[in-house]
Amino acid sequence: MTTNLHDRYRLLAAGFLDEPRASVWRERLGDNLREAIDLLVYVLANDLAMAPADIDREHLGGFLSKLLPARLTGSEPYRDDIIDLLEDVLLHIAEAEGLSTQWEWVNTIDAVRPSFIQALSDADQPVLAPPRHEPDRRLAAKIGRNDPCPCGSGLKYKRCCLRLGNE
Repeated sequence: MTTNLHDRYRLLAAGFLDEPRASVWRERLGDNLREAIDLLVYVLANDLAMAPADIDREHLGGFLSKLLPARLTGSEPYRDDIIDLLEDVLLHIAEAEGLSTQWEWVNTIDAVRPSFIQALSDADQPVLAPPRHEPDRRLAAKIGRNDPCPCGSGLKYKRCCLRLGNE
């Protein structure tokens, strides 16, 4: 489920990057915008692991006071802007998903902002390992040119379906 959730958040983030308000973030963060968006997508999909429709005040508060600060190491150039970026991304997600939680999310972010800032400055704040990028993996074994064709014709792959695919 996490993979589908991760893909869903990636698509929503890509939609956010296509919006006019993302140009403000491009000017503000420059090349670091993509890294910040990737971090938010990872933490939303893997750490929070909830569909946008299921995120309520309590979950968002925990996300901001514990999960997101634990993923920030302190060296990110976008660290001070991440909460504002999250607010814009969540507003886009609410609009794209047709959710009526925009007001609740904005109020929660405003209410939790002081504890988020405090968590960022807390030296005892637990730090989670940075997100790892997992390479795309092939689901099936690779078919060699001289292997029997998987279509069942009895011919070698290079003489059957490989040839059809290249024509």
